[in-house]
Amino acid sequence: MELVANIWPIIDQMTGVVQRFLFRAYALEANDEEISTVLNILARSDYRTAQVVKIPDNYKLSSEHGTMSGAVEAPLFNQYMHSILEDTLIAAEKSFANMNNYGIGVDGPLIPEALTFPAEPYFVTTYLIELPSGELIPHIKAG
Repeated sequence: MELVANIWPIIDQMTGVVQRFLFRAYALEANDEEISTVLNILARSDYRTAQVVKIPDNYKLSSEHGTMSGAVEAPLFNQYMHSILEDTLIAAEKSFANMNNYGIGVDGPLIPEALTFPAEPYFVTTYLIELPSGELIPHIKAG
């Protein structure tokens, strides 16, 4: 069993800037095709109950109006995603660490096993467009 996640960067419709994203981790025991199917189905609506995470302050955008900390242009989110998510992944693993993840084996109780993200985690990224009204619209790719 491994941790996988859905990630929803929120793009301001007017500026194209991402200042926050939504994150939700899941513990799945499945092959890559099944994980992809599950995460893509959940990506359509599960963002409504996901955790809100700010872009770390070390990401900055500069313009003639000044410098904005904790922001990236939408096209750069994927490029920097692993470093943007680093603290979020660590926090998610810690939140699952206290959960009992064991059962009964043939030789008796199994030792609890920590749920962790693998070295190359499986993510599905779905961009959300934030309208001036605050409404979030998922940008689902036709498939």
